Amino acid sequence: MSSLTSESDLSDLVTKLKNLNHAVPKDEATRKSLVDAARSLVFALETPGDSIQRIAYTSLQTITARVASDINLFEILSNRGDLPSSTSELAEATKTNEVLLETKYQNPTDSTHTPFQKGHGTDLVPFLWLQDKPTYLNNFGSWMTASREGQNTFLDIFPFEKEVASNMKPETPLFVDIGGSVGHQCVALKKRLPKIPGRVILQDLPPVIAHAIPEEGVEPMAHDFMTEQPIKGARAYYLRNIMHDWPDDKCIVILGQIMKAMNEDSVILIDDMILSNQGVDWRVTQLDLTMMASLGAMEGTEKQWYSLMDSAGLKINRVCTYTPDLRDSIIVAVPK
Repeated sequence: MSSLTSESDLSDLVTKLKNLNHAVPKDEATRKSLVDAARSLVFALETPGDSIQRIAYTSLQTITARVASDINLFEILSNRGDLPSSTSELAEATKTNEVLLETKYQNPTDSTHTPFQKGHGTDLVPFLWLQDKPTYLNNFGSWMTASREGQNTFLDIFPFEKEVASNMKPETPLFVDIGGSVGHQCVALKKRLPKIPGRVILQDLPPVIAHAIPEEGVEPMAHDFMTEQPIKGARAYYLRNIMHDWPDDKCIVILGQIMKAMNEDSVILIDDMILSNQGVDWRVTQLDLTMMASLGAMEGTEKQWYSLMDSAGLKINRVCTYTPDLRDSIIVAVPK
């Protein structure tokens, strides 16, 4: 058999595999053979990050099946046959508001009252709980790095030099990476645009900053983003995967601290996922459930992002999406 090397060959193969969804072989031996071949293909195509995510999030399948059973979702879907269903239709059909459980299957919005606190016997949110557990903290940091390895970044599509860094002076703060962990984004910026003047500042909590990547031109700074932002008048205040970790009321606090430090040339760059209203990637739905269960937060749709920015006193000037599948995007926001 000849190898599949051309883009058209691979595209044809994808089409044929999708068509199998509507023509499942009736012969059991053939069906099992296809299942085994498909499973082997998935494993061969997975990146290390894909494999880790598949294994780490497996427990969600059991949990969601239990919830679906509790609210009679499987029977409702079976009765609807092949008819498509919106989430609002299913919410009405399942009458989830009447399920007498602790939160009545409502979306949690309190980051200190989630399954995480119950499971770990703590009143702390996960990020504070991790601070005195260096092994867990290091493992978490390693996972966050590995999960995005090899993927595009906002610098691949957003014209940072043109829209943010024009007419810069060396002493002016250019880029403040708020909650930036050990500094991968700061390092990426310095390597991508080494000649741009202006200060690049990395901020995170003290135990994290202690392990910041040494990089010439990057200033590490211990800072809690729930408190006053000490860097005033920066061109760009950057938040990568921060907003999705917090319910809306906390997001408004975080954004408010930044807004008080901004001047007329400042922008907020929010680097996060913007979910489509339908057909959301399965990996994103896993993350969304994890945000809900661990942090009382969620991955937001475009409508939800615009609503949050409006509630915080911000307007969105521009949105640039740089990963089509996960919908990672840069939101450029300024005060109204």
